Amino acid sequence: MSSSSAPESRSARAVDEGDVRRGGLVGKLITLGWATPGFAWLGLYLVAPLVFIVLVSFWTYEQGVRSGFTTDWTIQNYVDLFNDSTYWNNMLSSFLTSVIAVVACLVFGFPVAYFLALKVQSLKYQIALFILALAPFWTSFLTRSIAWTYPLMGREGALNQVLTKLGIVDEPVQALGFSTLSVRLAMVQLYILFMITPLFFVLAQVDRSALEAARDLGANSWKTFREVVIPQAMPGVVIGSIFIFVLTMGEYGTVRVIGGNTVSSVGTIVQSKVEIGIQYPQGAASAVLLVAALVAGVFVITRFSNLREDI
Repeated sequence: MSSSSAPESRSARAVDEGDVRRGGLVGKLITLGWATPGFAWLGLYLVAPLVFIVLVSFWTYEQGVRSGFTTDWTIQNYVDLFNDSTYWNNMLSSFLTSVIAVVACLVFGFPVAYFLALKVQSLKYQIALFILALAPFWTSFLTRSIAWTYPLMGREGALNQVLTKLGIVDEPVQALGFSTLSVRLAMVQLYILFMITPLFFVLAQVDRSALEAARDLGANSWKTFREVVIPQAMPGVVIGSIFIFVLTMGEYGTVRVIGGNTVSSVGTIVQSKVEIGIQYPQGAASAVLLVAALVAGVFVITRFSNLREDI
């Protein structure tokens, strides 16, 4: 009896293992089928253009050629860039602007997300207020930039008019015109939602029982916030910081509209090389170094939180 049941049990296990393997293979094929369109899209519209830009950055600029370059390989484009103080000064200025935008969006955006997620108890009101915060983003980015510039900023803008009428200043403040200050103020307003949104969704998942437990153990409001809320909010801080840093570092539309011809950035330099000088190899090299700076910045930001474990 026992000797005959042993082969049967082994065969049953073999059948079960075969079913598991087939089931695992089918699951992998289904996952591959779902993922293929997304990978194809990313490959076609993200990876392929980036590879092409890298290739063009090693080609030779030739004036008078219709395409603006020949496929002769060279590293002179990077040599010229490393010796171009204007490019690196603008890279530093763009980096400083991005850091200011990240910090300002965090300072002003965190209280908004905290209020929506933890102070508003009704889910209906949470959604309604969050949609209200989204309202300015229903219009075009360019429209919002122009609306920020002309009615609000400028020598005769609303801010200068208010400051003058209140007697705070005797004459309009030049820094509120086409200036770096105006560009940075506008970027905070234009990109703050990219900080509020991830923070709101992360803070909405904070365990309320953990907050109550901290209070029961004698922690005051600040200690509860520091020891319970901030650690759980870090993934949202990191994600929002990455969004804002990447978007503002290569920004050129806002700089063009709000800064006029008096403010430049590394993004406007790349644009000018491509559109004005038709210097595609130099523009491509400038863009490659910008991408390298973005990757380095994102790497530094992600060191503040282990997203895989925290989310």
